[in-house]
Amino acid sequence: MNRERMQNDLERVSQAQLENALTVQDESSRALLSKGDSARLLAAMDKLTRRYPSQDQESSIEAYFLDFEQLAAKHSVRKVEKAIAALRIKPGQSFFPRPDEVAEEIERQLERGVANDARVEGEKFTDRWHKHMEQIMRPEEIEWRIKKFGRDPYAGKVSK
Repeated sequence: MNRERMQNDLERVSQAQLENALTVQDESSRALLSKGDSARLLAAMDKLTRRYPSQDQESSIEAYFLDFEQLAAKHSVRKVEKAIAALRIKPGQSFFPRPDEVAEEIERQLERGVANDARVEGEKFTDRWHKHMEQIMRPEEIEWRIKKFGRDPYAGKVSK
């Protein structure tokens, strides 16, 4: 029962924070994310505030939310959540991560993803090359080239 009550309290607080964060300050402002995405982002920020309870974020949390919202609109809520999760367990991360730190982590993760994609493509190319070499160096292929050309053009020039 106690856990259910805490969950209900958390939902009420989170809903109130979300409504407060989504309140339009002036007519030129507009929500960048859907209510569902905003709720996900708010939940991620709620986890952060619980992770760093000794830090008073009351004065800056709304500005942080708007910055995180812009990051989510630019990259995606999922990428912001991944970056926040990575920063929560980063050694030496003793303070609530600033939006610029989250942006840097997103960029690091994107760069690692590009490098990983390049490595995977290189491995695929190498595998295709080895299969090709195995095929052209089969005895029946060598014999065919000798019959067709009178010699094997690859003899002595190809290494596996």
